[in-house]
Amino acid sequence: MSTMIDKSDNDFLGHNVKGLMMDLVAQWNREMDQAQSLTEFSGIRPSDMRIFGHMRGRPTLLSDVHGALGISRQAAQQSVQRLLEHGVVRVDSAPDSRRDKIVTVTEKGQTLRSFAAEQIRRIELSCRARIGEDGLRHLRQLLMSLSQKQ
Repeated sequence: MSTMIDKSDNDFLGHNVKGLMMDLVAQWNREMDQAQSLTEFSGIRPSDMRIFGHMRGRPTLLSDVHGALGISRQAAQQSVQRLLEHGVVRVDSAPDSRRDKIVTVTEKGQTLRSFAAEQIRRIELSCRARIGEDGLRHLRQLLMSLSQKQ
């Protein structure tokens, strides 16, 4: 088996769907991080925003966060602690568990969610400007189809 990458592999690796999506997400995350840096939420780390975003405004068990995101319980706890210090979440004991915690978005956290929603709308407007309304609708349908559990 050869360890050399031939031209077809190189072309594939340069333009595969996963890589293209990762590039777009990285670009959009940089834009959102830059916009966030100009707000009262500038001190919130991108890794903590990933946890905040995963919650989607719903009360969430801490054990579900680290499991769904594939990070250690300790990393999830540290991120939640930083979010707590910024006042965007509160943490309560889970009623059915002595160890688990329920993380809930606060009113200040709802302000952060509104800011994030506006940034996402801006990204979608940019997409619409490049690929048109039909293209955006089609892209959304394709992504939803791909993301369905098989």
